[in-house]
Amino acid sequence: MPPDDFFSKLRQFLDERDILLFADEVLTGMARTGKYLCLEHWDTLPDVVTLGKGFGNGFSVTAMVVREPYAAAVDKISASTSYGGNPMACAAALASLEVIEEEGILEHVQELEALFLEIMADWPDKYAIVGDVRAKGCLLGVELVKDKGTKEPFDEAGKRVYQTAFRKGLAWIPAGHILRMSPPMIMPVEVARKGMAIIEESIYEVEKELGY
Repeated sequence: MPPDDFFSKLRQFLDERDILLFADEVLTGMARTGKYLCLEHWDTLPDVVTLGKGFGNGFSVTAMVVREPYAAAVDKISASTSYGGNPMACAAALASLEVIEEEGILEHVQELEALFLEIMADWPDKYAIVGDVRAKGCLLGVELVKDKGTKEPFDEAGKRVYQTAFRKGLAWIPAGHILRMSPPMIMPVEVARKGMAIIEESIYEVEKELGY
């Protein structure tokens, strides 16, 4: 993750040069990090935003959102889409927004983030192969390294931890030496605890297998 002052400085840098800030929030938007947009965590307003995935909760719908000062420019560039204006897709996106608001999804994701960070806080001290842990809402990363000093990536450990956790009933998309996870935003706290316990058990077992 970037330093907390990165995006504010980027915003200032671009403004001084009349350059627009474009944020791809397809993965990070729509409550995934506990905010509607991830950039809200740093009080930064982008000029152009793309949305997808959680925007329709699985329904195939995306959006490009442009700030008002630049909205007229869209009409001048002959922008087109293959499925633009689909009323069913628009209804799905609207329903997703309503559920996020009515069911308190933002607040629940913030609660889960606090839980994840609390559970992972001592992993870098407890486990020789854990170099770093991080979370923004329901986006988590656990960095596995061969050596804490050099931070050399440990891809083999990443593969083994994934396989071990899979045998215990937990799965995510492998990403080399990073345990990159995006758990369901609606998962109950007790399920989140169980999932994190499986991950920690898997790290512990793989570390022993690798001779650490």
